[in-house]
Amino acid sequence: MFNRIVLCFAVALFTTVAAFAQPKLEVIGGDTYDWGKVKPPKEGYLEATIQMKNTGDRSVRITEVRPGCGCTKTDPDKYDLKPGEVSTMKVKLNISPTQSGSLTKSITLSWGDLAGNDALKAFRTGGTPVASGLDTNIRTGYLYLKADVIREVSFLPAMYFSFNDLKVGVEAVSKVEVSNNSDSDITLSDWKTDGGLVVNHTGRVVVKAKSKVEIVGKIVPSAKGNYSGGVKFKTSHPDNPEVDLRAYGFVQESTSPVFQNGNVKP
Repeated sequence: MFNRIVLCFAVALFTTVAAFAQPKLEVIGGDTYDWGKVKPPKEGYLEATIQMKNTGDRSVRITEVRPGCGCTKTDPDKYDLKPGEVSTMKVKLNISPTQSGSLTKSITLSWGDLAGNDALKAFRTGGTPVASGLDTNIRTGYLYLKADVIREVSFLPAMYFSFNDLKVGVEAVSKVEVSNNSDSDITLSDWKTDGGLVVNHTGRVVVKAKSKVEIVGKIVPSAKGNYSGGVKFKTSHPDNPEVDLRAYGFVQESTSPVFQNGNVKP
């Protein structure tokens, strides 16, 4: 009976120690890096230095650092970390030329026990049996990159006109809203269109601070197929001295019976 008690205690102790001794990797400062409110970077991206620390009592191997869409990273300076050691890498959050507002991207981090990972590699490459008790599991976590991009001049819904239902001989309309998010008035001027596009402004337009103006584009297509055009204009804001709003769409033949199949119906 005593032997059974000792055996049960030993098994329970081993289980507790094994659970406690799991490989641990943590991002110093937390799993979210937030730049806060920022102006659009001239380089096209925001950059930060990230440090990952082995906070457990066993050696750890970083097995993968996989950026999601919209962010990149440099290789960590260390992949194998003893307890207490730190690995450093640089990350970039890419900002597109028209992107504004809040955005969040993620980077996947994977790691495992160093001895267990070595044993697993030996098994996969040479069939060497994995010793009993080794931890071969891979853990996964996420690093989140966040920023709130503030543009003093922004364009909604996009920095182009989208015509979704173009037909030969039928007028179509698309709109772009220009927002002045700055504390000063800005002026739009020198309007030049191409591709048959007509807009509702031709002279100087003053956009008051913290206000917006709508640019309405109209087109009457004369032939079916892909359409492209646009309007260029100048602004008094240093971040957008000249703006080129392109216009896109696909022109179909009119659905009127007169035009179907190119034949006139009685």
